[in-house]
Amino acid sequence: MDRRILIVAGVIAGLIIVTVLAVEVFDEAIFAQIPYSYTSYTSIPANKPGEGSLGGYYSINGRGRDFRFQIVLPGAENLDTHEVNGTRICYNESGLSGVGHIDHVDVTWDTLLSLLRGDLKSAMFRTPLSGHYNMTCAAWNGGGNFTNDGTNFRGDFRINGVETFFGGNFTLKPEGGRIVLRADYIYYPQGKPQEARRVKKDFYM
Repeated sequence: MDRRILIVAGVIAGLIIVTVLAVEVFDEAIFAQIPYSYTSYTSIPANKPGEGSLGGYYSINGRGRDFRFQIVLPGAENLDTHEVNGTRICYNESGLSGVGHIDHVDVTWDTLLSLLRGDLKSAMFRTPLSGHYNMTCAAWNGGGNFTNDGTNFRGDFRINGVETFFGGNFTLKPEGGRIVLRADYIYYPQGKPQEARRVKKDFYM
């Protein structure tokens, strides 16, 4: 093959690679500067027929790879029977709060346009990403990981309570105008994993 053709081909390939890298860096730079927020209603269905469900709100606020979230269920603290010296140890009126970080994200123009339109839900489900989070509520703490391959949004969680441990997996799916969190987890009294019980439950957001 003519050496000149090889040189031209090499230059073209190099330009393509440089252009792709520049676009990716540019996308990432824009993503890092875009603030986003989302607030919506959430509900926890009753465990048994005749029981009431719990309702409240959740919010997500962030910029780029870092975000904060909060879930508040007004009145849920009144259902919490665990107290130590008059202080609720499982849930109080401050709700659940957490922080998260996106370790990897495949930013696309669709991601950027969705965020600029304020459509965090579309950006979240259409963008391949993975990360981790930590959360606290009253006297317990926990955390987990999440990943989205662009088709399936999955994650795991653990909660270290004063009296109870929870741990399991979840999937997030858009359903109509809401998000369904399908959880599959176990829980048991601290130090007694042999008493673990399995639960499958849907939460609506």
